[in-house]
Amino acid sequence: MHCFKQINHLCKLLFFITLSLQIISCGNKSGQSNGLMPGDSQIQSAVQGENAITQSMPTLMVFPSDAMLERMGCLKSIDNQGAMSYQRDYQQAFIKNPDLKFAVAAIQEEFAKNGFAMEDMEQQLKQIANNNAMDEMTDVAKDARAELLNTVRPDYIVELDFELKTDPKSRNLNKSLTYAVKALDVYTNKAAASISKANIGSDKAENDAPALIKSDLPESMAEFKNQITAHFANLLANGVEITLRVAVAKESTVKIDDDCGDQELNERISNWLKDNTIKQAFKMSKNTSTEIFFTNVRIAAKTADGKKYTAFDFAGELNKALKKGCSLKSKNRTQSLGDALVIIEGLK
Repeated sequence: MHCFKQINHLCKLLFFITLSLQIISCGNKSGQSNGLMPGDSQIQSAVQGENAITQSMPTLMVFPSDAMLERMGCLKSIDNQGAMSYQRDYQQAFIKNPDLKFAVAAIQEEFAKNGFAMEDMEQQLKQIANNNAMDEMTDVAKDARAELLNTVRPDYIVELDFELKTDPKSRNLNKSLTYAVKALDVYTNKAAASISKANIGSDKAENDAPALIKSDLPESMAEFKNQITAHFANLLANGVEITLRVAVAKESTVKIDDDCGDQELNERISNWLKDNTIKQAFKMSKNTSTEIFFTNVRIAAKTADGKKYTAFDFAGELNKALKKGCSLKSKNRTQSLGDALVIIEGLK
């Protein structure tokens, strides 16, 4: 009798274990989670949602403005092969002004709350330094901003400028904050949205820049977000605007008006643009024997699979076409996201 009871108890235990396993299995198939383990449909749903956000929402990166860098002594003008350019030391700026890191973090947090994908500038700077990015451009002075943009490829730069000053009229010498947040199109460097505030926190005895920005920014975010999304929708529909320059190297014997088959080289480039721009949108502004230059060139913002498409990619495709169609020896020397540059070195 005792053995029969043990066998009966064991059968009941096995029955409940089997039933529990069936419930767990059914739960995973239907998408319900049990404990910490998500079901198959939940995982698939998460993947689809992430792809949708990635492809529909613009990516932003917060930069301290050039004016702010200059005030901190972190902006230098340099002669870059006859053209004036700037050298920006962002890492030194973060060290010199501890508030900058927290102010950038406050802005990133607010944008993230509003659904924007954010790239962290300080972390990307460290990655570039570790990977020694873009070392092939040893003949051109590097700029941290250009390196960041070509490495991360955000849709917009969010420029931050702030200054906390003591009010001389205040009896208690309270400080007030003036700040500006501006979203710039990375291709044209034109403003797509902006916020500008002054005399923030002048009524408070104790204040700091990051806390004041964090408390004041939300009331302006709705309009700011609308401006960016409207601008981004226009880019997706009508393409982004870049410039294109095809130039001949000094030592090259090739000229822009040389024959390439039954066409001159400049004609072939122009016809290629007609086939590879959005609605054939481009404007020739210079055409000499050593250079042809186009402005208002409209290219796709994204590839068919949702990846970022830039002036570098566009110049790369033109470069391949010139090598194949005209047997040229040429290089894609594009550095910025919005200015395509192809240098013709000679014939193969």
